[in-house]
Amino acid sequence: MRRWSGQVLALCYATAQLLAQRGDSVRYTFAPVVVEDSARVVIPAVPIAQISRPELERLPATTVADAVQGMPGVFVRNYGGLGGLKTISVRGATASQTAVVLEGIRLNAVANGLVDLGQLPTALLENITIERGSRSAVWGANAIGGTVELALRRPDEGVRTRAAIGAFGERAVALESSVSLDEHTLSVLADVQSSRGDYPFTFDEFGTRHRIQRTNGDATLGSGVVRWQWRASPAEFRFTLFGRASDRGAPGAVVQGAIENAAARLTETEFLALASAHLGERWTLRAAFRAFDQHYRDSLARFRGPNGADDRFIARDAAVVIEPPAMVFAKVSVTPKLEAYANTLRGDLYRFRVGSSATRLQLGAVIGGQYAHQVDSTVAVLLESGVRGDLYSDVPSALTGLLQARWVKARFPLALRMSISTGYRPPSFNELYYQNFGSLDIRPERSVSVNAGVSYQHDGVQLELDGFALWVRDQIIAVPRSAITWSVQNAGRVFSRGVEGAFRWGNSPWRLSAAGTVQRVTYDDRASFTYGKQVLYTPALLGMFRIERQIGNDLRVLAQANYIGKRYTQTDNAPSSALPPVGTFDLSVEWSVHIGEVRLAAAGELLNAFDAEYAIIRNFPMPGRMWRLRLQVVLR
Repeated sequence: MRRWSGQVLALCYATAQLLAQRGDSVRYTFAPVVVEDSARVVIPAVPIAQISRPELERLPATTVADAVQGMPGVFVRNYGGLGGLKTISVRGATASQTAVVLEGIRLNAVANGLVDLGQLPTALLENITIERGSRSAVWGANAIGGTVELALRRPDEGVRTRAAIGAFGERAVALESSVSLDEHTLSVLADVQSSRGDYPFTFDEFGTRHRIQRTNGDATLGSGVVRWQWRASPAEFRFTLFGRASDRGAPGAVVQGAIENAAARLTETEFLALASAHLGERWTLRAAFRAFDQHYRDSLARFRGPNGADDRFIARDAAVVIEPPAMVFAKVSVTPKLEAYANTLRGDLYRFRVGSSATRLQLGAVIGGQYAHQVDSTVAVLLESGVRGDLYSDVPSALTGLLQARWVKARFPLALRMSISTGYRPPSFNELYYQNFGSLDIRPERSVSVNAGVSYQHDGVQLELDGFALWVRDQIIAVPRSAITWSVQNAGRVFSRGVEGAFRWGNSPWRLSAAGTVQRVTYDDRASFTYGKQVLYTPALLGMFRIERQIGNDLRVLAQANYIGKRYTQTDNAPSSALPPVGTFDLSVEWSVHIGEVRLAAAGELLNAFDAEYAIIRNFPMPGRMWRLRLQVVLR
């Protein structure tokens, strides 16, 4: 059964992915509340955590999965190594209930709803923004627990190169450049990472501890962006081409000292083309096309045939988005949006109704409204609402909404916020059509999310505290049907509730950051034996503390500690199924110097400095202590 479940995981976790929501910012966007005082105070309506470009460059992180660890309400399910699967959970929601968007293009797979954050390098990004709480009325499907927004880097004029070496054969190189000519700007970014992934780990076999090396963990990941922008005032036109390719081992769990799927390989290629036209302050038009190909091979999977497994998955997706100008009625600003999508997936292991491929067509319409009331020069109240309707060709339609309220006082400065929203996730193609796994009777997931919080920002200090509750009904789970087969079913209800806190302080030469989450995520079906039990792999406690010190103009030191609480691997929460809490500590030191127009920076990083032995997912050991050396050259 374990070998079969490992095979299903390897086939499912990176299959063809879905194109969705917006172009460069295809969604209706509520304006921030701005109250004039000695400073301009901007308070978001929902709890938001953002990692800016300077912070991304300071962190010892090479992928999005590394960078978002420790953010409030965020848990990364990490299967280990550069090539291991890495998915995100926000507020206890599953990875398929968390929308991930790149320049407005939702990356959640139409096959399984997942996004592998380990495949997205930070070298290509301008910032990472995480919105916590259901945002389906804005983003559509998948945004039940929250949304991860990724913005591609806007290179400065000149050339920037980076190179790195590290433990277990890690190598990396990146290049970015931009040039402007009159109204035209052309930007190019590229990133390549590789690793042998052969780190040692210790496992327990019948009371005896053994130490072996991970095998088939090598990975090579390449990605790049080409962007052209034409400013023909008052209009603006953009074309962006994003591409990535990877070749990696797909090792399974460590069982009795052996690594399952020890010969499995996964190869992927993906291209995303995005065109947008901003016609002054009026209409905005966007179109996108995406191609994703995947090839999975495992010569040792003999139960699939004498030559093992050799499976291909091909996806082709397209989208058109139309944003008419906003309209104002009696001090209420109304923003409409129309969307159309087409998604096609062809795969070897799907039982499609007709032919050998599956297709999903979708029409969406959004209406957002905003009303602002300025009480006086220091106090403002803002009410926001939104309604979204989605019509699908193969699953039930959806109607979602949100209502948000903010009260902001600048002189203190303090803000109170509250929101309630509904969410929706249609079944993925795996859940509908996968052989011996999917079911045409599966129902969509629907949710209700409530958030209430307080935010304080003043004199370099930022404090946030939010409480939340999230109810999901008809949650889709996989259950065993025999010793070698699994299938999906609607599991009833899941109830997630908790408190999140975040603190930031910056006063040169020091920076301090801290975040913590206390949550309870349980099965909520009173008729089930799992009622009140903690949902699998949802830690009740998460924490992060980071301290940075700038020494003079040339030296910077960063230290970060992360904590992940106990999590269960079985639905009955048996004590033997609990994975113990784990804490890790990372250290980074960077030295930089300017020589004329050239900036040189060298950094040394020590990850998991205390060599903690742990697994985020049972039987998928994480690396121990790792080192990395980085060099950066910037020519302006």
